[in-house]
Amino acid sequence: MKMKAALYYAPGDIRIEEVPYPKCTPEGAVVKVSACGVCTVMDVDAWIRWQREGKGVGMARGHEWSGEIVEIGSKVTDFKVGDRIFQNPVFRPCYRCQYCFERDYWRCINWTEGLAQRAIHGGFAEYIWIPFITNESAAKMPNELSWNDLAMIEPLYLAVGLARKARPGEVALVIGQELMGLATVAKLKERNVKIIAGDVSKKRLEAAGEVGADVLIDSINEDVVSVVMKETKGKGADVVIIIDTRPAALMQAISSVRRAGTIWLAGFYYSPFKVRADVGPSEGGMTSWIGPGTGYTDPSVGFDPALLHMQVAWGSLGPRVPRWLEAAELIQSGKITAEKHVTSAFPLDKTKEAFDLTTNDHDQIKVMVEM
Repeated sequence: MKMKAALYYAPGDIRIEEVPYPKCTPEGAVVKVSACGVCTVMDVDAWIRWQREGKGVGMARGHEWSGEIVEIGSKVTDFKVGDRIFQNPVFRPCYRCQYCFERDYWRCINWTEGLAQRAIHGGFAEYIWIPFITNESAAKMPNELSWNDLAMIEPLYLAVGLARKARPGEVALVIGQELMGLATVAKLKERNVKIIAGDVSKKRLEAAGEVGADVLIDSINEDVVSVVMKETKGKGADVVIIIDTRPAALMQAISSVRRAGTIWLAGFYYSPFKVRADVGPSEGGMTSWIGPGTGYTDPSVGFDPALLHMQVAWGSLGPRVPRWLEAAELIQSGKITAEKHVTSAFPLDKTKEAFDLTTNDHDQIKVMVEM
């Protein structure tokens, strides 16, 4: 038995092919995928440059999926056929570390070796194989939400964690207003944080205002740093969350944060860059940002640890299952929904077009592939 999948071969090269239908294992499940979002961080990164060590060639990408269990393993006790679930990351355990010997696969030390998108097929396929499934690794999703709603759980749960980086009464600057940025703004609003939102797209800025941003900055036509300093009376933002992957955004963050403030990096930079005003946006043909050059010649805030803290957000976003459920609650609240924020949808056969649009059209909030 075969299934269709969108296989990644190289930057700019995705092909629709037939691959073997996944075999259900005793501790795992097979899920029929209904929708899968194109990730503006990991998928766009792969679309622009080769992945580290060339991993993932010939595999279906996709980790922002929604789906329903169609087969369940004989040893699974927490789930059943028909359950709508979400699990991320999906990976094949190594079966050789101490945790795997104890069948505690969720803590496998070598989990990245078997990661979906790199070693097994991800969500841009008709079905996805989950090698193991427990109530610690996966969660049942509400039946009343649409498949496109549920395919937004992954970026929304990351936003739930990002929003907790600012405390009530603080000022947060959120640079980048695709889906994760909008959800971060919505959750910050619940925490009584003053929110300054910046983006290169007027359409996305309008959406940021609708979910609660107090100040909107057009990152192309306005000076982000000047606006932040005006709004904070020269102090700077307490917390800066960067989802915009343009190097200019990083320089704006450094210059906008207060002394001893914190910058949280929530996106990848697609290629090494120099802090030089004369470097254009297409140097080496390896970038996709728009707007002025990569940054200021001399950032107004130095890299002295006494002046600011810069951290990568992904290692500190907390337990997954409770935040997946909190992400579902955010959708149920109506603040962030597929109806409002999925700006384009494509069938599986048009996955390449979905990747191209996500990479090149900065008015897109979330691009979805529907099965």
